[in-house]
Amino acid sequence: MQPKIHGSCLCGQIRFRIDGKFGPVGQCHCSKCRKLSGTDGNAVFHTKKSSFHWLSGEEQIRTYHPPDQPIWSSSFCNTCGSPVPNADSSGDIYYVPAGLLDDDPGFRGYAAHIFVASKAPWVCITDSAPQYPSGIPAQPAKA
Repeated sequence: MQPKIHGSCLCGQIRFRIDGKFGPVGQCHCSKCRKLSGTDGNAVFHTKKSSFHWLSGEEQIRTYHPPDQPIWSSSFCNTCGSPVPNADSSGDIYYVPAGLLDDDPGFRGYAAHIFVASKAPWVCITDSAPQYPSGIPAQPAKA
């Protein structure tokens, strides 16, 4: 049985829990994630909608949709500005900023670095996680 993990925004008004399985953490280095986080990228992992539960503050969430990026959005706390979990375009998966976690998720290090072709020129990736110029390549279907 996977333990429950909890997370919250900086001011604590938005709180959530993940009850089921979740993916490993990866680091996205695209320009949008750099702008979103204010750092060299965005450490994020995913979980199924059925495993994700808002505990409080959902009404504090605001979402920005860039006019030129119809499938990308950024959700954040209206009070403190922390990025918060964001559902994918299908609503089936939540992407969770790893820095919001209040509990130890158990992963150590990044599983991958994505969009490294657009990383900031001052960033030096020094770990051994795989690096992909854009997103993670699609996996071939299993027979």
